[in-house]
Amino acid sequence: MVNHIICVHPCSSVAKSIYYFSFSSVFICGLQFIPLFWHNMNKNRTLKLILEYDGADFAGWQIQPNIRTVQNVIEESLEQILGHTVSITGAGRTDAGVHATGQVAGFTTSSAIETSRLKRSMNGILPPDITVIDISDAPSDFNARFDAVLRTYRYTLSDRPLSVGRAYAWYVKYPLKRELLELSTRQLNGGCNLRGFSKGNEKDDFSTVIAKNSWTFRDNFIIFEISAIRFFHHAVRSIVGSAVEVGREKESPDFIQRILETGDRSLAGPTAPAQGLCLVKVDYGGNNGA
Repeated sequence: MVNHIICVHPCSSVAKSIYYFSFSSVFICGLQFIPLFWHNMNKNRTLKLILEYDGADFAGWQIQPNIRTVQNVIEESLEQILGHTVSITGAGRTDAGVHATGQVAGFTTSSAIETSRLKRSMNGILPPDITVIDISDAPSDFNARFDAVLRTYRYTLSDRPLSVGRAYAWYVKYPLKRELLELSTRQLNGGCNLRGFSKGNEKDDFSTVIAKNSWTFRDNFIIFEISAIRFFHHAVRSIVGSAVEVGREKESPDFIQRILETGDRSLAGPTAPAQGLCLVKVDYGGNNGA
C-alpha cells in the first residue's frame, strides 16, 4: 500500500499531538503526517568545486550571451542534474583561451545529492575540455571570488617550436637571457599597482599584493609563476610580454619597474598569447571552505 504524505502547520492541534508522540513522521490510518516546519528544514547548501579546463575553445570564464564560456557550460550541466537554476561564482575570471588546473567555483543548491555522486554525474555529461576534480560542502557564506586570499598563475614559454604541447605554451623565437628575465620581475613583490599592465578604465583600482614570483628553466621550457591577492584583465600576460622584451635585450632591466612607477599602459611590452597562461591554484587561508 502506498502511504500519502501530508504536511501540517506546526501550530495546529494535529501537529501538537504528533510532536508529543515522536520527533519523526507519524502514520495515522495509513497517512504519513510531517509537520511543515520539519519539511522546510532542508535548506540550501553551499558547494565548492575545483575545476580543470582547456580554455582553447572557450570565450573565457564569464557567462556571455550566445557564446561558449566555462561558466555557461558548467551551469547548464548542474541544472540538468539538479533540476533547478544554478548560478556559480568563480575565483578567477580567466580570459578567452586561458586554461585552469585549479579554478575554484561555488554555488548553492537545495538538493541533498551526495558530492561524490554529483561529481560523477557532472563528469559524465561535461565536454572533454572541462573536468570536475573535486566537490565538497562549504560554509553557507562561502564566496569563491571574495574569500580567496591568493591566486597563482603559471605562464609557460618555449625556446623552440613545439608539436606536442604547442597549445599550452608560447614559442618565443628570440634568444632570451635567463638572468635578465629574473632581474626584470624582481620588483614585483608586495604592494603593487598593476595599472600599467592591465586593461580597464582609468578610474579602476589596480592595486594588489604580490606574494611571490619565480622563473623556472627546464629543458626548452621557461616557466613564470606569480601569486597575488588579485589580478586584472591581461595583467599576467602583459607582465610576461614585458619581461620577454627585457630577456631579449630590447628593453633595460628596469623596464617593468618603470611601468609600475608610471602606470602607463602604452609603455608595456606586447601581451603574451593566451594559450601559455594557466590558473593553477586558489588559496583560502584555511577558512571558508578551503
